[in-house]
Amino acid sequence: MEQDFLKGHFMKLTLVSMHIEPSARAMPLAAGMLAASLSQAYPAGLTTRLADYYLGQDIAECAIQVLRYTPDVVGLSLYVWNREPLLLLAAELKMQRPQLVIFAGGPEVTADPDGIARHAAIDFVLPGEGEEIAVEAMQLLLEDCLPAHIGERLHSGPVADLARLPSPYLTGILPPHQYPGILWELSRGCPFRCDFCFESRGSERVRRFPLERLRAELELFAESGVQQIFVLDPTFNYNPPQAKQLLRMMAEVAPEIHYTIEVRAEFIDEEMAGLFAGINCALQIGLQSADPVVLAKVNRTIDPDEFVAHILLLHEAGVIYGFDLIHGLPGDYLDGFLESLDFALGLRPNHLDIFPLAVLPGTRLAETADRFGLQHQPLAPYTLISSPTFSADDMNRAARIARACDLFYNRGRAVPWFDLMLDNLEITPVQFFSTLADQVPVSDLAGVDLIDWQQQILAGMFQVQDKLVAAALAVDVVAWFGYSSALLCGELGENCLPAEPGRLYLNPDSCFVSFGRDPEAMLEKLEMGVVDLEVVAMLVPDDPCEVMLYLHEGSVALGVFTSQELAWLKSLGNDGVRPADTELAAFCDAALAEGLVLLS
Repeated sequence: MEQDFLKGHFMKLTLVSMHIEPSARAMPLAAGMLAASLSQAYPAGLTTRLADYYLGQDIAECAIQVLRYTPDVVGLSLYVWNREPLLLLAAELKMQRPQLVIFAGGPEVTADPDGIARHAAIDFVLPGEGEEIAVEAMQLLLEDCLPAHIGERLHSGPVADLARLPSPYLTGILPPHQYPGILWELSRGCPFRCDFCFESRGSERVRRFPLERLRAELELFAESGVQQIFVLDPTFNYNPPQAKQLLRMMAEVAPEIHYTIEVRAEFIDEEMAGLFAGINCALQIGLQSADPVVLAKVNRTIDPDEFVAHILLLHEAGVIYGFDLIHGLPGDYLDGFLESLDFALGLRPNHLDIFPLAVLPGTRLAETADRFGLQHQPLAPYTLISSPTFSADDMNRAARIARACDLFYNRGRAVPWFDLMLDNLEITPVQFFSTLADQVPVSDLAGVDLIDWQQQILAGMFQVQDKLVAAALAVDVVAWFGYSSALLCGELGENCLPAEPGRLYLNPDSCFVSFGRDPEAMLEKLEMGVVDLEVVAMLVPDDPCEVMLYLHEGSVALGVFTSQELAWLKSLGNDGVRPADTELAAFCDAALAEGLVLLS
């Protein structure tokens, strides 16, 4: 039956994205790219609206919101994390509006086009890169082609020339200032053939967006006040001269923006490390495993010694970097994974992301899963259940160790002091996290609660070794670094602006912290290279004190006060008036000048 809305040859399209959670990465770039191409192709015959949702939102309510704008066509961007809820949304939309045309695209469609196309609520699918076939599909609809026949008439494939694609940022489809972070796509295609990665089944030829477009986008990001950019380029430094050209452009146009960039360690040289150091960035490096034999089974290679040499270039240049690890790779076993964990943490990454192996549809690993004896979930997220070398119990054990590492090391920002604690405990990272794995709380911790937990864990480990003095000093070390980093990241400020003007109040970015020893003297000894906690304790005698940490001109300052001054600072929340006492009044004036106390 011909669709009534096609008779006027004008359509309203809604493109739906569903993100994991609100975050700096949660922006609808794929939908924005489609919308930009469709707007270019149909400046008058089509209106496109973007709709953003998050996992956990009520599907019925999402459907009501989608239908509120009476779309004729709805497109869904399917990823591993949102496949099932978005298909539920499609069913709900069809139930309420049977004549609504619904199509789906995205990585899940590319990996499993037939499976998605068989869903009763999906009229057709757009596998592969969607910009050009989306234009084709809308043209077929405008020509009154029945939705059920559209899929057989589409010509899917990679976009040959990325210069033909309009920018969703430069065209105003995605105004940068409306998002907390930007996804910045630099290229498509990948020359590497990693079996577990769906990217390896795409174009082997790396296609890059024109440098002129990228510069214009970057200038727009800088003008719009963008603070974070996540660079979408799996081969950012595969071509070192191009990578260095891009890094120089970033340093010239927008050096203050924070960039998150995926890189390959083997292409890093000293010059490139220096260029990374010239911008505000964090690098993510796919280690996956430190075992060459394991990696060879998934078509990857590593020379551990060369890997270390390249990472040391970043370390010496002061570049922030993190690694990815996978547990459950074919041929790997729990002890082998733990050896990789020791290898990774021995290189002092800023963060370490650990994932269970996912046997993604459409990858070579999915095709060879039976040969390797991989038992995995049949539906998203396709996680490995067990293999001949990695039992289900081993997978669960690795997952607990990964969670311990994430909470204590990553979220707990333990990098500045983690090696210090291990050296004094005389244990390896794996021994530490193997012990910790059974002590991780069920619910996530943050802020003061996370710092308290880290202190308790370390104190307990030192006490088990009968190192009571070191236990107390470890608590002080974690207090200093934990509260300082939490303040810098804006996680602690609890002092609110008084409702009544003209009142004094504490700097919102401040907190009171108790120490068993003078924190300044303790830090001085650590900075001098005294790393034996018991020796530090001998040089810095017991002197319990409560101090105030606060942000001043972008750095953490430490305020040590008399008991009278401390009591007055703590009382500011009650009245917020200048003290009558002469000495306290002078202190108040000095605190105002320092920025420790503010006036509303």
